Amino acid sequence: MRYLGLTLDGRWSFGPQFAKLAPRLESAAAALGRLLPNVGGPDSLCRRLYVGIVRSMALYGAPIWCDALTTKNKTLLRRPQRVIAVRAIRGYRTVSWTAATLLASDPPWELQAEVLAEVYRFRSSLRARGQVPSADQTARVRAQAQRALIHWWKEDLESPAAGPETVDAIRPHLRHWVRRRHGCFGKYLHQIARREVTPACHECGAPIDTARHTLEECAAWGPQRHALVAVIGGDLSLSSVVRCMLGSERC
Repeated sequence: MRYLGLTLDGRWSFGPQFAKLAPRLESAAAALGRLLPNVGGPDSLCRRLYVGIVRSMALYGAPIWCDALTTKNKTLLRRPQRVIAVRAIRGYRTVSWTAATLLASDPPWELQAEVLAEVYRFRSSLRARGQVPSADQTARVRAQAQRALIHWWKEDLESPAAGPETVDAIRPHLRHWVRRRHGCFGKYLHQIARREVTPACHECGAPIDTARHTLEECAAWGPQRHALVAVIGGDLSLSSVVRCMLGSERC
C-alpha cells in the first residue's frame, strides 16, 4: 500500500519502500553528477546544494522508517550517497563511501534519519499533551541530536573498512570538520588512473609520489613547507595539519 509517498508493507519492514527508492536516488545522483565535473564546474556551495537535494529525497519520511533500517536498507541508502558525495568533493569513482562522505562533511544518511526522528518524537510527544513546541525547544533538541550523531559517526569510524588515512586525519576533529564551510599524485595516476608509467614524483624523483610525500618530504616544496612549519610547528602529520586548519583562520 502506498500512503503519502511511502510504500507500506504488512510487516512494516519498508523493504518495498527502499527497493523503489534506491533506483530513484541513484538516477537523481547520477543526473546531478553529470553537472558536477571534477575539474571546473560549480563551486562548493552549489555542490553542497545538489547533495542536499538527493539527501532530502532519501530522508523523506525518515521518522517513520528509521527504526526499520536493516543492513540491506542501509546499503541501498549508501550507494547514492557515495555517488553524490564523490561529485561534491571533485573525487573519482574509486573513492570509498567512507572517505567521500567524510570529506564532504555529509554524515551517513541513516544517522541523519535518527536526528529527524528524534526531533519528530519530541514534537509529537508535546502535541500529544496538548502543548505546542517552541522554536527554541525544537532547536535545542535538534542540536542535542546532532551532537549524538557526531558521537555515533565517530564510533563508526573507529575501524573503517576503507580510507583509513583520511579517517585518521579527520576523525579526531570530526565535530569541527563538519562545521567548516581537493591535485593528483603519482601513486594515484599510476595505480588507479593508469596515466603514468611509474608512481614517481615528477618534482624530486622520489619513487612514490603521494599527498604525504608532498606534505612532508618533497624537496621541491621546501620553501612552502618551511613557511607551514613556522605557523603550525614541526608536526606535519595529517591529523595535526587538519587540526590547525580547523583551529586557525590563518591556516
